[in-house]
Amino acid sequence: MSNKTLRELARDYAKGAIDKETYRKSRTELVTAIISGKVAVKANAYEPPLMPVEEDLDVTETLQRDRDTTAFVDTNAKSSATQKKSVPAQTDKKSPLVFIIVSAVIVISLIIAVFLFYPKPPGATPEPISSEQLTITPTNSAQSDAAAVMNTNMAGESLIADFLTEKNWTEDGLDKFITEWSALTYEEQDSAKQTKRMQRMHDSIYKQFLEEKALESIDSEKAIMKQEKLIEFATAIGISDSRLSID
Repeated sequence: MSNKTLRELARDYAKGAIDKETYRKSRTELVTAIISGKVAVKANAYEPPLMPVEEDLDVTETLQRDRDTTAFVDTNAKSSATQKKSVPAQTDKKSPLVFIIVSAVIVISLIIAVFLFYPKPPGATPEPISSEQLTITPTNSAQSDAAAVMNTNMAGESLIADFLTEKNWTEDGLDKFITEWSALTYEEQDSAKQTKRMQRMHDSIYKQFLEEKALESIDSEKAIMKQEKLIEFATAIGISDSRLSID
């Protein structure tokens, strides 16, 4: 019987140092020895994950409230549009008086347009531009910048919030998040990394990593592959943690 542990056998098999038949035979002998008590299993002590703080829960409630408000506004807008469409069309018959009024309005509009836009003769002095026309209102610019910053902050943070809510830690779920994260701009990614939601994502990844380590004694091959996927996932979204390593 080999003196190697389950983890060492799985590592040798993953590297190709031993073939599949040798790996299965050695693992069976080692598991049988552990069950019979001939080989003692030493428990590993891991650091517990950080607990979420109350501020994270407040941010989650705020985002959910904003989404509910947006959905309510969209519903009201659609309802108003539907009511406008349901108003019956008026009859096509128009009285002569209405026709005369409409014609007069059109003629007056044409006269005003010709008067305003007809080219002036050469040598005419253009009217000076007033100081009010040259003045740029800083309020609108500041509001636009604030809205742009808010959208930048919300894009990455909302993506993280959706992932933590769904808790889809499968390989497909991780690949989907990496694809959507890569589609964000550098500014959106950098802004999301500074939020408390990214810290929750960091803690959740480490928690999943510990769970996979605990499953090594049952199926070390699958557990090590899942640990490697979590390390790849953390690296892809800019998380560096020395605790995320395979012994």
